[in-house]
Amino acid sequence: MARKTPEQLAKEFEGRKAKGLAKGGAAFWPNVLSNAVLKLVAAGEVLSVEALIARIEQDSGSLDVQVKAGADEAIARLRQAVAKAS
Repeated sequence: MARKTPEQLAKEFEGRKAKGLAKGGAAFWPNVLSNAVLKLVAAGEVLSVEALIARIEQDSGSLDVQVKAGADEAIARLRQAVAKAS
């Protein structure tokens, strides 16, 4: 069996790490979305997909890595829902 180079091992580790973060973030996306809706309603703004995405992107800058992955997942799901509806 061939031995892997350090570069190959590092690349595999980064891939597993990214996959794990995506799985962990997937658990947070409903919370991220509901928090964005609550913040928009509290501010008296009109609910729209664009406003939700903007609020999620604005809030995701200050979040930890897993919650940020959940924010990315929420945005992706919103965009997917809009694409299916049209």
